[in-house]
Amino acid sequence: MKTQRIRGFFLDAAREMITTEGVENFSVRKVAQKAGYSYATIYHYFKDVEELLAHTKRVMVEDTAKYMQAVMSTPPKNEAELQMLFTAYVRYHLEQPQVFRFFYFYKLPDHTAEAWDFSAMWRETLHFLVQSGTIEDEELETCAKTLVYTVHGLLTLYLSGNGLNEVTLFTELKKAIHYIIRG
Repeated sequence: MKTQRIRGFFLDAAREMITTEGVENFSVRKVAQKAGYSYATIYHYFKDVEELLAHTKRVMVEDTAKYMQAVMSTPPKNEAELQMLFTAYVRYHLEQPQVFRFFYFYKLPDHTAEAWDFSAMWRETLHFLVQSGTIEDEELETCAKTLVYTVHGLLTLYLSGNGLNEVTLFTELKKAIHYIIRG
């Protein structure tokens, strides 16, 4: 119980540091200070900084999922709701660009990387496309990956300052989602 509580202090401090300062400014000493412990104490709860970052990433993925569930508590039933869901996802990362950079630009060592199977989430999110006959069941994963890769590409272009302003970002997002699911 105490171990989980103290680990939670470190994870909260690490999440706050990444969210406000970015992973490039992350340090064990700063996390420990923010959590109210000496930096050596972290190593009683995490084997190394990479393990701390891997656990922090898991917590932040859960934060993202909670945010998305608050926006839409049920799976989308049509294109408009799917647009709303992806728009919320993009807005989340525009409000917290350091989270996006940590998720997609910071490479954790392979031994700490957690393999997440998103197929159940994709199946639930895009099930209405299969039900309506818009796509075949065997196309669902490809459609989902295409949507996700497109959204992440648009976010990368915007956050890097390479060619998209916010209006263009959301215009392109809407057009891309429509094109991908309608062909």
